[in-house]
Amino acid sequence: MTVEALAAWLVTIMVAAVPPGGWRSKAQLRETAEQGRARYEAIAEAIATVSLDPKEAPLFDGADGRSRTAALLLAISLHESHWRRDVDLGVGRYGPRGGRRYHCLMQIAIDRGKTAEGWTSAELIQRRDKCMRAGLHILQRGRRFCDRVGPGAFLNHYASGYCDRGRKQVTRRWDTYRTFLREHPMPKPKPPPKRFERRRD
Repeated sequence: MTVEALAAWLVTIMVAAVPPGGWRSKAQLRETAEQGRARYEAIAEAIATVSLDPKEAPLFDGADGRSRTAALLLAISLHESHWRRDVDLGVGRYGPRGGRRYHCLMQIAIDRGKTAEGWTSAELIQRRDKCMRAGLHILQRGRRFCDRVGPGAFLNHYASGYCDRGRKQVTRRWDTYRTFLREHPMPKPKPPPKRFERRRD
């Protein structure tokens, strides 16, 4: 799976779930459908890039583990931010100086000025890949710490900081993830081109 193919699949899901350009309530949220789709494409590319990075461990096993990891990151980001323009771009109270504890599309908590990776809130907003990577790292830590509780407990760790709390919020996120996979089947990788050998007479 290439970054381009995975990102295209993610954009299809995003457009169906929250059609771009639909926010009208506040000026900070408003954008045209074209502007919103371009932003969605950038978000999807960041998720795909991080999920397919060979340096990052996927959250699921199997040949489609990295694609499923991307789908879960997408589901979490939907619940955390609804892919809103102001959250994504750090506008107004969602900006680095807005006084909030949580930042970027994945709503990463920053308590002492930087993430565990050493990134500031401004960096999470300016670089979507860092936002997604920070979120993935939290989930990876959850897998290491919470496997004893159950196979999906790592998402509890993301939602609450504990392996056995936040189940109501986690159930909604798992439901969204499964809906994504059910309504938008993952693209199958293209088979490698056949090699034709020259016949020897």
